[in-house]
Formats: sequence, structure tokens, C-alpha cells
Amino acid sequence: MTRHPYAAHRRDDHPLDPPLRATVATVGDLLAAVPALLGFVPEHSIVLICLSRGSTTTVRMTVRQDLPDPPATGEVFHAIERCAQVCDREAYDAIVAVLVVGDRAPAQFDSLADDLHEVFDALDIEVLGVHVVPTITADAPWSSLGGDDRHGSLPDPRTSAVAASTVVSGRPIRSSRSDLLTVLAPASVDDCARFERQCAEVAEILAPLTPGELLAEVVDDVELLDLSGELDSVSAARAMAGLAVLSIRDALLGLAGTRLDATAGALWVELTRRTSGPQRAAPATMVAVWFYLRGDGPMAGTALEVALAADPGYRLAVLLDAALQNGLGPAVVTDLVDSARAVATGLGVRLPADG
Repeated sequence: MTRHPYAAHRRDDHPLDPPLRATVATVGDLLAAVPALLGFVPEHSIVLICLSRGSTTTVRMTVRQDLPDPPATGEVFHAIERCAQVCDREAYDAIVAVLVVGDRAPAQFDSLADDLHEVFDALDIEVLGVHVVPTITADAPWSSLGGDDRHGSLPDPRTSAVAASTVVSGRPIRSSRSDLLTVLAPASVDDCARFERQCAEVAEILAPLTPGELLAEVVDDVELLDLSGELDSVSAARAMAGLAVLSIRDALLGLAGTRLDATAGALWVELTRRTSGPQRAAPATMVAVWFYLRGDGPMAGTALEVALAADPGYRLAVLLDAALQNGLGPAVVTDLVDSARAVATGLGVRLPADG
């Protein structure tokens, strides 16, 4: 079960991720857009689509939580309350709820619809609809709860306007949430053990270097990786040595948004896959930062689950996890990145220019 309802914010100013621009005209279109909004196809889930209304109605945040059987649990109600608090804080004025229920009868969820209205009505946030669908696939039947007689069948989610915009912008839509974990799945036990030995050997060689000198070497390695596309084991081990030093790790956050942004992000993913045990926490947390900045809450949350499973006390992961739980958007991480560049400068290293 998902530990927390990580939000998928849509950020319009990430230098490598153009904003999503797509229009939906019907309830069916909106339901079919859910996989694109989340980045994966949800199953047995409650999905809350948070909206702001002005001259146009805009999706501001999408939250997903596992939907257990029976659905009326404290965890689900807590997720609803937390989402409502975020909507109130951010002045979002409406929501649409989507219940992906599998083969369960829609009538089982009437009380959950009542809960949604009770929580959001108290904050003057309008519930525009509570819709039930067995799966988010083409031609799946959908219906509505709470005396709402709207119903229909879904258009193909793969060809929705939002899906098209998502794919064009380079964001993958994964077939299930388990695919998110696959992105960070570790290599074989033997490969991880071999890399751990390599890291120990390289760390011993690097011990005489100052933090500034080691940071400069790691940044040079990322530059070379950007040019060649190939990561050798020594460079990977050197990056792990850098992440083990808090000042260097903090400085490396400053690569986000630079011309090395994508290469650095790919490096953190690869390091997470090559490591096991507590060592995974640092690169997995870096992965979380990179996805958080893109507004991809589900993938950032998955990376944080990996980090906290490796080291429950890893402080940066704990802080980011709390931020995601409370629905804080990518701007909270932007401050970290700005501070990181100052840390790098203090260590005598000038990071590349913005991308």
C-alpha cells in the first residue's frame, strides 16, 4: 500500500520540462487523462483532481491513494483531509474524485462520496463529481455517485489530448505504479557487492582530497558523462564518495536546472540501481529531488520510499517526505537548489550555467 498520497503537481517553469497544455471537454476525457496526470495507470485507487477556476478551469494537483476493501478506512479519510487542507491553503476551489474500483460494485462507495462532500464542503471547495470506473482503459464504463446521473464509457486513455501532450513533452506514462519501482530496481546482488568494493577502494584513494577538490572531480565526471553517455565504474564510485560528504551532496543539488540536469538525474538513477543497503539512501534522495522539481510527485515519492527503506533516518529524505505528504509544490525544492549553488561557490567550484 502507498504510504502517503504523494501529489503530482504540474509545474510550468522547469527548464527541461515544457508545461502540459491540453484541453478536456467532457467527464470521460478527464477520467481518461488520469494516467497522464499521474504518470502511471492507477488500480484500486482514489484519485483527487484539484482545480482552480477562473476564465478557465485548470488542473493544479492530482493526488492518489490506495483504495482498500472495504474502502472506508482511516487511511483513506486521512488522505482526503490532507488533500482538502492543501486545496484550502493553495486556494484551489474545486475537485473531481475518481474511484478506480476493479470489479467492486459502485454502490459500495456511497459512504466515501459522502465523506468527500463533508470534508470539502466544510472548506467551501466544490466537489464537481465523484466518478467510479472499474479500470482506466478504452470503453470502460464509468458512472457517478451522490445522486449524479452522469455516466458513459471512457475514450482511449492512450490517445487523450493530455496523454499526447505528456508524451510530446518527454514524460513517460507507465502501465502501473509497480513500474515506478522498476526504474530504481537494484542490480544483481553480485553486481552491487562488486560496486561496493569499488566504492571502498576509490574512497580510500580520494581521502586526501578536500571537499572542493572532490566536488570538482565529480562535476568533471558528469561533464564527461554528458559528452560520452558512458559511465565507468571509477567515476560512479567517485560520485558515491561525493554524495557521502554532506557539503558535496548539497552542492551537487545545484546541477538541477543546468545544462547537466538530465545527465545528473540519470547518474543518480544509475547509482541507486548499483547500490544496496544504507548506501542507496543518498542517490535515491537525489533522484527524488530531480523528480520533485519536475512536479512528478508519484515518482519522487517512490524514490523516497527507496531512500527511507535503505536508511529511515536519512535527513534530507525525511524532510522531502514530509514536504510531499503536506502537498508542498516544487518551489520548496527550488530554494534548496539555489542554496546548493552557493555551497558549491563556497567550496571553490563554479557549476555550469542554467540549461
